[in-house]
Amino acid sequence: MRKFTHFMEEKFIPIATRISNNKLLKSISSGSMSLLGVIMLGAIFSVITSITWEPFVNLLNSFGLLTIINYVPNVTTNLIGLYMAFSIAYQGSKVFGIGENAFNTGIISLVSFVLLSPITVNEDVMPATNMFDGAYFGPKAVISAIIVSLIVIQIMKFFMSKNLTIKMPQGVPQMVSDSFTSLIPAVVIVLFFAIVKYAFAMTPYHTLNDFIYSIIQIPLQSLVGSFPAFLLLLVISQLLWFFGIHGSQTVLPILMPIWLGYMAENSAIIASGGTITNIINFGLWDLACIGGSGATIGLVFIMFFMSKSKRYKAFGKIALPCGIFSINEPLIFGMPLMLNVMTLIPFVLCPVVVSSIGYLLIKLGIIAPYIGILGTGSLPPLLHGIVNGSLSAGIYELVAVFISALIWYPFFKMIDKQAYEEESKLEGDNHHD
Repeated sequence: MRKFTHFMEEKFIPIATRISNNKLLKSISSGSMSLLGVIMLGAIFSVITSITWEPFVNLLNSFGLLTIINYVPNVTTNLIGLYMAFSIAYQGSKVFGIGENAFNTGIISLVSFVLLSPITVNEDVMPATNMFDGAYFGPKAVISAIIVSLIVIQIMKFFMSKNLTIKMPQGVPQMVSDSFTSLIPAVVIVLFFAIVKYAFAMTPYHTLNDFIYSIIQIPLQSLVGSFPAFLLLLVISQLLWFFGIHGSQTVLPILMPIWLGYMAENSAIIASGGTITNIINFGLWDLACIGGSGATIGLVFIMFFMSKSKRYKAFGKIALPCGIFSINEPLIFGMPLMLNVMTLIPFVLCPVVVSSIGYLLIKLGIIAPYIGILGTGSLPPLLHGIVNGSLSAGIYELVAVFISALIWYPFFKMIDKQAYEEESKLEGDNHHD
C-alpha cells in the first residue's frame, strides 16, 4: 500500500492536477455547464413525448399538444452545437483572462461557427431562399463548436494582450466601446474561418464539421462509448477523489463533448419513439456516483440507522440528507474518506459494481437505458431515473441503494467499532478520574 501511495503521489497526482487545471478543459466544462438550463428544458419536453401510455398520447394529440411539445427539443437539445459555440467562448474568455470581452468573444465564436455551416439555396421558390441544415448545429457539431470557440478565444487573447484594438474616447458608452475594441480581432477571425470554409469546400469532406465528425468524433465516440473505457475512467476518478482531487471535474470534461452529443441524440430518439442506443452517458455515470463519488448512498443510510459510536451517529444526521442529493463532500473531507486506507476498497469497488450491474441489466433489456441528461446527478434515486426517461432504471436505483449498503456495511462497522471503543475508553478514563 505504501508503494501504491508513493506512486500515486509522485507520478499520477501531478498529471491529474495539470489536467484538472488545464484552461482549455475548464473552458469546455464551464461552457457546457452554463447550458444546463437549455439542456434541462429540452430534456423535460423530450421525456414528456417519451410516455407511450395510449390514453395520455391520445389526450395530447386531441389538443395538438404533442406537436407543440416537440417544438422545444427541436430548438434546444437538437441545436446544442450552436449554443456551445457561444457558451464555451463566453465562459472560456473569463478563464483565459479576457472576461471584459466575454460577450463579444461569444458572439464572434457563434458567427464563425455559423459561417462554417453549409448553406443550401432553394431555387424552386421565387425569390430563391437560403437555408441552413440543422444537422450542422446539433449533436454532430459539438466538437466543431468546441474547436471553433477555443480558436476564437486564443485569437482574441492575442489581440487583447498586444493591444491591437481600436480605442474609443472617454464618454462613449461601454457597450459601443467594447464592440469597437473587438472589431479588429473579429475581422481577422471571420476571415480566417472564411478561408477555412473555402479550403474544405474543395476537399471530399466539403465542410470542416464533416471532416471533424468523420476523422475525430466517430472514432472518439467508439473509444469512450465502450464500457471498459467507462470503468477505467470511473476508477481513475475515484482514485483522484481518494487523494483529495475532484475526480469528476478531471474526468468528465474529457467525456463531455461526446456525451452531450449522446444526450441530444437520445432525446431525439425518444421523441421519435425509438430505442436509445447510446447507453453509456451522463445517466450511467450518475448511477455509478449514486449518493456521490464512491456510491456512498448506502453508507449514509447505514451510518444514520446503525451507528453505535456517538461520532458517527451525529455525523450520520448531517450526511444522510446530503447523500440523498448526491452531495458527499462532508463524507470525503469530514469522515474522512480521503486518504483513508480502510475505506479505499469500497470507495473504488462500489461504483464499479453498481454501474456494472446497471449496464448489464440495460444490455439484457431488463431496464430501459438513460437519456443521459447533464446536471441531474443531484436528484434522489428513482426520481433521477424518471427524469432521464427510464422508470425501470429509477427502480433499479433503489436496488442500487441496497447494493451500496451491502458493500459498505462491513467496512463501516469496522471503523464504527473502532470509534465506539475509543469513546468507551475515553469515557472510562474520565469516570475513573
